[in-house]
Amino acid sequence: MLPLPPRVSSLAAFFAILTLGTAGSLADARPSADAAKWEALVQKKLREPAPEEGAVIALGSSSIARWTTIHEDLAPLRVYNMGIGGSQMQHAVQWFLPRLVLPFRPRGVLLYEGSNDLAAGVSPAEVLLQFQLLHKQLHEALPETRLFVISIMAGPGKRFEKWEAIQEANHLLETECAQYPWMRFLDTTQALLDPNGRPRPECFIPNDIHMTPEGYAVWKKVVAPALLEALSPP
Repeated sequence: MLPLPPRVSSLAAFFAILTLGTAGSLADARPSADAAKWEALVQKKLREPAPEEGAVIALGSSSIARWTTIHEDLAPLRVYNMGIGGSQMQHAVQWFLPRLVLPFRPRGVLLYEGSNDLAAGVSPAEVLLQFQLLHKQLHEALPETRLFVISIMAGPGKRFEKWEAIQEANHLLETECAQYPWMRFLDTTQALLDPNGRPRPECFIPNDIHMTPEGYAVWKKVVAPALLEALSPP
C-alpha cells in the first residue's frame, strides 16, 4: 500500500485520536454505576472474617455464594466462600481476584464462573480470554497457589438453550487447564444431567436456575476428592 500524503496522515491520526477519545469518554461514563455496585459487594465481603493465609478461597457467581455447606463438604480444608451472585468471569478478573484472593495468599482457589457470561450472550472464546487473564494474574502473584475450575453447568429453562455454548466453553476451559500442572478442571456438568441429557430436576430448585442440596451433593462428590488430594497436608 502506498503511504498517505503527510496532510492525509495527519488528518487520519487526528480523527483516530478523536474517535478513541470519544469512545474512551463514553466507556468511562458507562461503567461508573456498575463499578460502584461491584465495589459495594466486594466491600461487603471484606467485612466478613478475613481468610487465613494458606486456606482455600471459593470464588464465583451465585452457585458458589449459595453453597452454604461448602465448609462441611470440603472439610478438613479451611474454606472461605467469596462467591458473589450475578457475576461473570470479567468481574472475577477485575474485582474479585485482586481484592478477595491475592491479599490473603490462599493455597487453593476454587472458581465457578461462565454461566452468567453465556446467558448474557458472551462467547465461549471471550470466557476463555477472561479466564486466561485471571489465571495469569493469579500465577504471577502467587505461583504456589493451585486453581480448581468447576465446569459450567447446564441449568434448566433458558440456560439449557445455551447447551452448545456451554459445551464449547467447557472444552476450552478444560483444554486450557490441562496445559498447566497447577490448574485442574473439575467436570460436574455431566453428573447433573439425566439419561436423556437434560438437567436432573431433583438437582435444581423448581422454576429456578440454582441448585438444590442434591445438586451440591454432585459438586461435593467431584470437588472434594480433587481438593483434598491436592491440598491436604502430607
